[in-house]
Amino acid sequence: MKRVWFASVAVLLFGIIAFYVNHDRDFRAKIVLGDQSYMEDVRIVQRRDGVAKWTLNAKKAVFETENDIRLSDLGITFPEKKLVLNSEGGLYNTETRNLRIDGNVKATTGTYDVIASSLLWDGKTNELISDQKVQIVGKQFVVEGDDFTATTAGAKLQKNVRAVFNGKK
Repeated sequence: MKRVWFASVAVLLFGIIAFYVNHDRDFRAKIVLGDQSYMEDVRIVQRRDGVAKWTLNAKKAVFETENDIRLSDLGITFPEKKLVLNSEGGLYNTETRNLRIDGNVKATTGTYDVIASSLLWDGKTNELISDQKVQIVGKQFVVEGDDFTATTAGAKLQKNVRAVFNGKK
């Protein structure tokens, strides 16, 4: 009796393994999100060649639609650039890979701060842009403008640019 039972289980196990090995379909788990689905204390680390390029932390991630995720209490750290960006929140689109960062945005480096009410990280061009007022504040200067673009090569302010150095316009 035990041998028959053991043989049956073995045949069933080998049958299941053969099914998965010979089957061409993708068997990754599909997650179905219902209304008000969310995650708390989210941490995402992007690594390249074993080195952390950036780390995103959010207190909460709410799935608003199939492609849109609302993030609250957002923080992004870029260790190589020694840059830390904090904001009240943002909206990440999984299809376009764009991240709209909103609410008291402040990016801090060792030498200056970038302050804005809203920024957009363009996932295709790898640029940080804004068509609203942005300030760059250093120890001895403040520069502001109504059009901002930043890439890995540098940052540019345009439209209505105003600079104050050492308290002098």
